[in-house]
Amino acid sequence: MTTSAEAGAAPSRHESLRLARRFRRALSDAKAAGGAGLTLHDLLALHGHASIATLLMLYALFCLLPVGGVGNVFGVALWLLSWQWAKGQRQLTLPRRVASFRLNSRWSCAALRGLAVMYRSAGRWLRPRWPVVQAHWTQPWWAGWIALQALVIFLPVPLGNTLPAFSLVALGLGRLLADGAMCVASLALGALGMVYMYGLGRVTWELTLDMAAVVARWLG
Repeated sequence: MTTSAEAGAAPSRHESLRLARRFRRALSDAKAAGGAGLTLHDLLALHGHASIATLLMLYALFCLLPVGGVGNVFGVALWLLSWQWAKGQRQLTLPRRVASFRLNSRWSCAALRGLAVMYRSAGRWLRPRWPVVQAHWTQPWWAGWIALQALVIFLPVPLGNTLPAFSLVALGLGRLLADGAMCVASLALGALGMVYMYGLGRVTWELTLDMAAVVARWLG
């Protein structure tokens, strides 16, 4: 499956609100039909013209699902996307396993509802600003940031994928609507996620050392 990368000007607020209405209609249809649920391919089709920013948001949102192994699959997909982002590729080839990933009916409705709310809020509050944050020379740096957050998502840290995933959603929205403030928010969320990972790792390591000391004393 191939999708086009962003070309030309970013969509306007009106485009974001149109997407919100489209997803609300899709949610109504999904509730009425039931069925097997949606795949990533179906969600991309609802976007019409799917950009690299759209893929970034969808990959990150899928990483939030409480399903075993999803973070690993989409963490790898995010690494591939970061490489394509760095090279400025205009054609993105989705791995078959990623494109065919299917949600059940419940999570399909949750995804449609969440995307409708996200696009409605984006259309009302986000606007083009701070273009220097999205200048062409920053592209490799943002690609590195995506790869770093994908690594944090991939690591087996309890709830460690939440802040990095929201960080990448913010970056995708900022890129989609040319809002540099959202890109800065992405940095803040990602930094908090790494602080959380470091703090949890340090506490875990100290507890492990304490338990090892207790066992050593018990063994005499």
